[in-house]
Amino acid sequence: MPEGPEIYRAAAALDRALANKRIEVALHYPPLKRRAKRLRGTQIVRVYSRSKAMLTEFDNGDVLYSHNQLYGEWQIHGRDEPLLARQVRLIISTTSQRAVLYSATEFAWLNRDRIDSHPYIAKLGPEVLAPEVSVATVASRLSAFPRRVVADALLDQAVIAGLGNYLRADALFVAHVDPFARIGELSNNELQRLALACIQLTRRSVEQEGVVRPLREYRHAMATATRHSRAHEHSRFYVFDREGLPCWRCGAEVSRVNRGGRGVFFCARCQGVNTMIKPK
Repeated sequence: MPEGPEIYRAAAALDRALANKRIEVALHYPPLKRRAKRLRGTQIVRVYSRSKAMLTEFDNGDVLYSHNQLYGEWQIHGRDEPLLARQVRLIISTTSQRAVLYSATEFAWLNRDRIDSHPYIAKLGPEVLAPEVSVATVASRLSAFPRRVVADALLDQAVIAGLGNYLRADALFVAHVDPFARIGELSNNELQRLALACIQLTRRSVEQEGVVRPLREYRHAMATATRHSRAHEHSRFYVFDREGLPCWRCGAEVSRVNRGGRGVFFCARCQGVNTMIKPK
């Protein structure tokens, strides 16, 4: 599932392509079609994201809420470019481009004055990509859930919003935090480091198009990598999806533990994880 940075970048690309331009809207998905008449002659004011949700605001006050889930994806095509062989949910066309939403199944029509009443948005915790959210904000929010295992809390959008599996793994690594500790067991210093890593790595991923490590380190890793189909993936992360590979920091083998159907990746040496104790 795309994480906060991917949805943020997709929203920015759609905003550049569609906002304040003459558009035609074709709604192919039956639950969406009831708004077709209301959208005739409208323009898009802006496209933006809230955590992992996309919000397309029209000048008549209607806002389309969409969530990609696992398989949904927005694509921007040239006006005459063929569409992909996937389920088309809607098409927004300008004179030169077509923005197409494929395969998504979660939608809602909202009023721009009542966005925060949508169940998904209403429950969101502080959003790490919001400019007003600080390290102190994130640290304070995490500390409000002392009994939660930190690896679980970081994926809960109601705790903090915008992180997913790769950001969880790499933020915990950068902060030197045991993924399986309870939040109440972390020192104030660890909480501050973790909050800082959550914000910095998420914003870096936006700026660097999914590269979480500093660009200099990423480029060096790519330059020295053997020809491997996953060199980019293995180079852009600190520990995520690097099970069995050497830790960039200490050289120990990166580990993985399945938890709640998702892999938790970590360096036991750098993060102080006792691998003899089964995480609960």
